[in-house]
Amino acid sequence: MTSSQCKQFSYFTSKFRSSGVSPICNIAAANNNNGGGYGDGGGAATTTRSSWMCPSAAAERERKRRKKNGAAGEVGTMDPLLWGRLPEDLVDKLVQYLPVPALLRARAVCRRLRDFVFSDKFQEARACVPAWSFLSNKETPYLLVFVTIEGHRLCSAYDAVADVWRRMPPMPGLPSRAKDCVAGDGGLLCFRDVDEQGQATLFVYNPLMQHHRELPPMQVGNSMILHEWILTHMVMDRFTGAYKIMVLTKKHGLRKGAHMEVYDSHKQTWTVDIGLSALERRYNLSFSPQVGACCDNFFYFVAREGICGTNIMGLVVYDIFEGCWREKLLYRCEPRCPGSKIEVQVVECKGTVYMVVREDDCAGTKGVSFCRLNPSREQKIEDAVLFESFFSKWGSKFPSYRCVSVRSELGLLLYDKSFQVLVDDLSQELMLPTCPFEGLENCVSSTLITRSECPRLQMLKRNLISEVHYQPNPAACV
Repeated sequence: MTSSQCKQFSYFTSKFRSSGVSPICNIAAANNNNGGGYGDGGGAATTTRSSWMCPSAAAERERKRRKKNGAAGEVGTMDPLLWGRLPEDLVDKLVQYLPVPALLRARAVCRRLRDFVFSDKFQEARACVPAWSFLSNKETPYLLVFVTIEGHRLCSAYDAVADVWRRMPPMPGLPSRAKDCVAGDGGLLCFRDVDEQGQATLFVYNPLMQHHRELPPMQVGNSMILHEWILTHMVMDRFTGAYKIMVLTKKHGLRKGAHMEVYDSHKQTWTVDIGLSALERRYNLSFSPQVGACCDNFFYFVAREGICGTNIMGLVVYDIFEGCWREKLLYRCEPRCPGSKIEVQVVECKGTVYMVVREDDCAGTKGVSFCRLNPSREQKIEDAVLFESFFSKWGSKFPSYRCVSVRSELGLLLYDKSFQVLVDDLSQELMLPTCPFEGLENCVSSTLITRSECPRLQMLKRNLISEVHYQPNPAACV
């Protein structure tokens, strides 16, 4: 080796020690640029090199730019050319560990990754449990969070006993078009599909037994183009194993005209309950998309009273066993401050029904109060209030949320990018572990699908999120 080559070797070796870039790549690149080789120092000799070892000129310039800008940890990144030469099974293993937002970006790399990320093979490999049958029948039910991304269904389950989120495998036996989980009870889940014409179809599915049933079309509110889908709720009789599904819809463009349709698993038919019309006319009620709650065979959901332009909200109560309605709007509430608006959600927790009342004005969220219902006296008792100081970290405007029962406590599932769940003493912000869907953007509750465009297109364009409690039950029949 000549003295000039020794100096060249020492120079590039020192550069390797400081930057983490392979000296073989630099020496080869330098000899090629200078037209020289190892043997004679002339331009005739050529150097044989492996293409994956030598970075391209663009990659080298990008590496130098990042080093100059002081980007920590970016200098020694893997050569992009190396990724293209990795075995496919190794790339598949690496992709399994990416969070959901990164998975969506990875789909843009190539057609193979685009098709692979949402395949059953990938979901099985990525899941924390090999099958739904591995979920134990614990006293505390699992909180399932479903996200529909570009028409593909993903699910994570929160295990309250182990205090961990578990990525769930695909659901065998469930038709692929059943995307959106809208209700569940007694070990059964209810899914919804909306076709190109806006026609809705419901499926009942037992993940443990891998059995499903496609329900017959509803009598009135089957079209989501003509009707607004307000709520869906499922309740199972623990003694007989029969279940009922209640769907509340109303025609678009009409303030009134809401009607309840009830599916009975014994009769396997839908019936239309017309008893809500009298209550609706008496109090001039209006309904918005929501999730109801059931306790002691009574079904509760929220309505807004429109008499004399008041801003009063309350609960409509339906007796599931008798099939009749309470004759008045119960547990009425109104804003504390003039000019404010309230939003009410209802949730069941430990055999008690709660009203969660959020109050907002033009400046932001004023407070959120938690009221426990006393059905025997038809009263509500305020247990806790979150005031303005609590919302400062969100810029005074509290993110969208859903009231849920977690770890046998009342909680709030936040629909922002963090997907945090605030539980227990809400003022202390005791949060669950990081949800696997953290960082996912453009999320909307599946109950808020509107007529502004084809419902199926909305399901494909937006990330729909829904949550339901699930307790494995092999004896539950669809």
